Amino acid sequence: MKKIFLSVLIILGLAGCAVSSKYTAYTDRKFSPHLKHTMVNIYNASQQLPSTMSYYVIGKVDLSAYASSGATPADLRRKAQAIARKKGADAIINAASENMPYRDVYVGGGYYGRHYYHPRYYIPYGDTLLTFSGELIVFSNAVAQP
Repeated sequence: MKKIFLSVLIILGLAGCAVSSKYTAYTDRKFSPHLKHTMVNIYNASQQLPSTMSYYVIGKVDLSAYASSGATPADLRRKAQAIARKKGADAIINAASENMPYRDVYVGGGYYGRHYYHPRYYIPYGDTLLTFSGELIVFSNAVAQP
């Protein structure tokens, strides 16, 4: 049992941060990707852009990861910025982040051995699901009107 647990830990360590991402496009238009070091600002739902800046919403990004895989909220924000750069977005608006604790018990099956019964064993475990979502925007001065 200890060898299996140790093997699982090593595999998780080698796998690194496993982030699940989903991009939903709101438009069929394609925008050219930005360079790797282009700054993509993130605005929370409570923050408003200046009224002089008009923009188009081009899509939505949803990310999630478990804290046990080594993910942090900052990792999710960086991954969202990377997706925004790849899709050609200038900023992320209505950003929301949530940390949801998850607790459960792993039940190992009992069985009859040659001479005696091995009872079930219960291993409690817990984890935290980290989520991030936001809408990708392109400023209107960057979009050529059709």
